Amino acid sequence: MPKLREKIESWFEELGHVLYRHRIKTLLAVFLVTAFLIVQLFKLTVDTSSEGMLHEDDPVRINYNAFRDQFGRDEIVVISIKPPDVFSATFLNKLKSFHEDLENETPYVREVRSLMNARHTRAEGDVLYVDDLLQDWPERQVDLVELREQVLKNPVYLNNIISEDGTYAGVIVETEAVIAVESDSDDIMADFEDDTDMSGESSIKTRYFGAKENKEVTFAIEKVAARYNGDDFQIAVSGGPVIVDYFNRYVQQDAINCTVICFIVIIILLGVLFNWRITGIIFPLIIIDASLTSTLGLMGLLHVPLTLVTNGILAFLLAVGVGDAVHILSVFYRAIQDGKSREDAIAYAMGHSGMAVMLTSLTTAAGLLSFSFAELSTIADLGRFAAVGVILALLYTLFLLPPLFAIFPVKKKAGLEKKSKTMDRFLLFFANNSTGFPKRILAVTFLIFVVSIVCMSMLDFKYNAISYFKDGEQVKKNVRIIEDNFKGMIVLEAIVDTQKENGIHAPDVLNSIETLSRKIEKIQRPEIFVGKVFSITDIVKETNQALNGNDPDFYTIPQDRQTIAQELLLFENSGSDDLEKVVDSQFSKTRITIKTPWTDGVILENFMDEMKKVFETEFSKKAEVVLTGGVALVARTIPTTIRSMSKSYVAASIVITIMMICLVGSLKIGLLSMIPNLLPIFISMGIMGIAKVPLDLTTMLIGSIAIGLVVDDTVHFMYNFRKYYDITGDSHKAVRKTLLGTGRALLITSLILTLGFFSDFFATLTNIIRFGLFTGITIIFALLADFIVAPALMVMVMGSSAQNKKD
Repeated sequence: MPKLREKIESWFEELGHVLYRHRIKTLLAVFLVTAFLIVQLFKLTVDTSSEGMLHEDDPVRINYNAFRDQFGRDEIVVISIKPPDVFSATFLNKLKSFHEDLENETPYVREVRSLMNARHTRAEGDVLYVDDLLQDWPERQVDLVELREQVLKNPVYLNNIISEDGTYAGVIVETEAVIAVESDSDDIMADFEDDTDMSGESSIKTRYFGAKENKEVTFAIEKVAARYNGDDFQIAVSGGPVIVDYFNRYVQQDAINCTVICFIVIIILLGVLFNWRITGIIFPLIIIDASLTSTLGLMGLLHVPLTLVTNGILAFLLAVGVGDAVHILSVFYRAIQDGKSREDAIAYAMGHSGMAVMLTSLTTAAGLLSFSFAELSTIADLGRFAAVGVILALLYTLFLLPPLFAIFPVKKKAGLEKKSKTMDRFLLFFANNSTGFPKRILAVTFLIFVVSIVCMSMLDFKYNAISYFKDGEQVKKNVRIIEDNFKGMIVLEAIVDTQKENGIHAPDVLNSIETLSRKIEKIQRPEIFVGKVFSITDIVKETNQALNGNDPDFYTIPQDRQTIAQELLLFENSGSDDLEKVVDSQFSKTRITIKTPWTDGVILENFMDEMKKVFETEFSKKAEVVLTGGVALVARTIPTTIRSMSKSYVAASIVITIMMICLVGSLKIGLLSMIPNLLPIFISMGIMGIAKVPLDLTTMLIGSIAIGLVVDDTVHFMYNFRKYYDITGDSHKAVRKTLLGTGRALLITSLILTLGFFSDFFATLTNIIRFGLFTGITIIFALLADFIVAPALMVMVMGSSAQNKKD
């Protein structure tokens, strides 16, 4: 093993010489490859939709697409209006103008619904009329007292376009589910978008409505609302599309702000730690930028979008790129101070740390690749492209630093001995104490492990995007207003398929829909409630009542198949298109829309499971039922993503353990090396448990970064410890040499990354703030584990002729 290590180190040293001497050819080759990948960035899209997390052949995604093709988009914009009196001529005049402006100025709009055009079903003799409630207002005079009574008695209007107490009016904006596009690629700078292609090979293609269009719709609606908003017309705009758009805006804003601050912090720290050498600042930034842009370019080339999960690749590669560069640079500058030439210094640094950097990269990449077998596509993409990014960061570090140092001059700096000695004393403090009291350290470590595991049991899986907005944010206030007065804003869609033509005409099918609807509407729990259920039975009952002298006693479902068919035909011939929104042309399948509040994804998953059982019981042997819509997507993707990532972390830990055993050449040491690998993650998760911080998509990403950083640190320590132990035969000396060598780079890297991630404190969204805080904390604990726990373990396992007797 020592001889093999020496050969590999000699190879890396020789590689340093070769790259240094062939600087122009090397840089040209790297530039061409990087330029090719950067060009592919223009093909990169960003998809923050729930369905974007699923594989294209996932049954849930297939069902959702089939629903959109048949019935349109399930997500709606909900507008709440609080006037002094809803049923006043002044307000209705303003509402009409507002309604018309929304129709005229909102792009991709399919329909705007309000009191102006609410469905009003009536009959004159045997002729059925389906009119707008306030058709020809204000030319046609209306008794406002009667209007109030009529509206508040109509169950379809309540919690839809009017609040139950009649003090709030609602406006619903529904957009198209499918749009036409002129090309098959979009600029990433055009904002978050869903690039799902639905067409053949025509130059004019179609795709599902995405976040790019959603942004345009939200902007247009808010622009109209701003003109009308006032004390007598208090407007709150919300709904799934608006919340998603605001979330995307804040994510983009926070990403830009925090990245800029992070880079400023990195530049300052690199300057301080490398004594303001320009090369010590610029070269790591070049490697980081090259790694990030190349990885993202590769994703663009392969048409893999950035999602809420794969977005974690950015922070991960930032950490890996800094770490790889710093390990080489710290040895290089130390060699320069010792009087070596630039070529000899970079060759020495490559020989000293090249193999360790390669081993850390391979170990981290192997662990990340275990994610590629995840159930959800977004996690699989995270594993694959994070692993690719790790290898790219390694290659850029090895192939850029030697030729760059061949071009840019670096000189020995005077007066650094004092600073170097101060850091040496700091590192020796840890070396002496960790090797001097190994039993006590390991006893405390065991205790911390136990306490952390207990605290980890307090963790809960949760995901609620609304909770990420601070309490004072208007978007959060609007959600409260609308959910308090209109009882929900997202929907679960149930498709009832009788699988036979005119099967929906059967009274027993409609009776089941009605029975189920009334049963579901009774669900009123603190964590979730059903605010409204819409179905074809609403149309059937309205029509039946209208054709029977508008007698409320006939607001029922006829129990004769032929009567149902005739009444639906009359409704269809009335000119209204409402029927086609709830039933297919063959009357074989229909939709049931269940409105719920925006709540936690885990709660929605439980609600989905409950609904499946209810529908299966009610429609057994009558029809097949498929649950889809926004609620179904969140219930499927978010909890599954969180659990799938948890399983992937376990798989990654196993893979890394195997890799560590192979790298150190010892089963015992390989297994023990996982203690400093796992300890920092356990401690951070334990703190999260105590602090009641939920495990969600963002906090789960901490683990992917922690795996890379913790493993990198431990591999560097173990590799150098084994090298120096083979030379000295003394574990105490080996620890001291390790910390005085690679420990310097570990300290520098950890300081840079910790303060870099703490820059997320300037974010707007609370989940990003938590992400920065706990990632930084994990990095600190990882450093302490390798400075304290790892040396103590090695002393206990390897022993030493100079072992301290204090323990």
